[in-house]
Amino acid sequence: MRTVLIADDLTGALDAGVCLLPADVTVAVSPTAAGRLLSTSTTILSINAGTRHLRPEDAASRVHELVTSVRRAGVSVVVKKTDSALRGNVGAELAAAWRASGVARLHFLPALPSMGRTTSQGVQLVDGVPVDESAFGRDPFEPVTCSRIDELITSQALVPVRMVAEGEPVPTAFEGIVVYDATTCEEMLRRVQEIVSMGESGMMAGCAGLATALAEVLGLRDLPVRAPEGRSNLLVVCGSVNPVSAAQCAYAAEKGAPVMRIGAAEKCDSTWMASHDGEAFVADVVESWRDNPLTVVDGSALENLAGVVAPGLDVRQVVADNIGSMVASFCKRDVCGRLLVMGGDILSSFLGQVGADTVRPLGEVAPGIVGFGLEVGGRPLVAAAKSGGFGNRELFVKMAGPHEVKEKIQ
Repeated sequence: MRTVLIADDLTGALDAGVCLLPADVTVAVSPTAAGRLLSTSTTILSINAGTRHLRPEDAASRVHELVTSVRRAGVSVVVKKTDSALRGNVGAELAAAWRASGVARLHFLPALPSMGRTTSQGVQLVDGVPVDESAFGRDPFEPVTCSRIDELITSQALVPVRMVAEGEPVPTAFEGIVVYDATTCEEMLRRVQEIVSMGESGMMAGCAGLATALAEVLGLRDLPVRAPEGRSNLLVVCGSVNPVSAAQCAYAAEKGAPVMRIGAAEKCDSTWMASHDGEAFVADVVESWRDNPLTVVDGSALENLAGVVAPGLDVRQVVADNIGSMVASFCKRDVCGRLLVMGGDILSSFLGQVGADTVRPLGEVAPGIVGFGLEVGGRPLVAAAKSGGFGNRELFVKMAGPHEVKEKIQ
């Protein structure tokens, strides 16, 4: 095995893995599946560590264990995949990865210039705005509160951090986490080439921007990748309350697509799916999926669910499991085309409920959205996932296909 990527959620594992196609890429849905795959001949393994919503110390422990196992297996290139908006336990996980790796330096390139995520003077920017002042800073569940990367890391872990501007050399006398500025894709590529040529690719970190540059350095970007086939009907299941997701659902409704809304009961009551209303809802969604180019199940409304979920339960996980069960019910009843799920937790729950512990990315079904294949009830399904804050408001309509949408929706 040449390369292992370790992401904090499933969408991240897919985002990073697809960048390294057409190499043999397998995505492990859980750390348990990853352990089994480390002993196989898989060329590139992208692991969902499932640490995004853990406590920092628990996330660090899991990452330390994974990196230790990966290094013990003799993997030559290890990448700690991070979120381009710095969500999650970035500092705790980077520190754990560096300590477990045994290398002098972990090279951290957090930028994704192709999507407007850049790093300048040690500050992470989204379309030129510090990330904590962007929509990510206003997220109701996991707001990003710090744009200065060295401060973010050291707020979660006692670890040496060195900031490096564009054009500065790799600080070979320093030991710890090295954070690099990058405002263009060309700078990302130049820096990765520099790191690899120095023989220091043993422990790197970053988002899809790093994975894309690494693919080019490894000679993969000039090889053809066959995108997922089919422009069949699209079912979108939105469990994200991000304003971007809500706007995408609203735009689909404006264009005439069937939009079926789910609220607190559907999100939080595990018995609802077995009720008469739940069974009727599943039947209605599958019928719409069969008959329309675009159908949306909209759970984007921001509600106070604290009083709905039993005390002591994780609200986020309850919602993910219930919506994941809903998606599984749709697909077990019939597969009528393609599926897009918003929310890595929901996707992980859905895959667990249909018995899929590994998936293989097929390509991008739309810019930044990864398609992968699996079987549900013996029927093939091309599915995809995206994070809640990604894409413009026309995304669902465009993915459904402009000609079909023009005729049936507009």
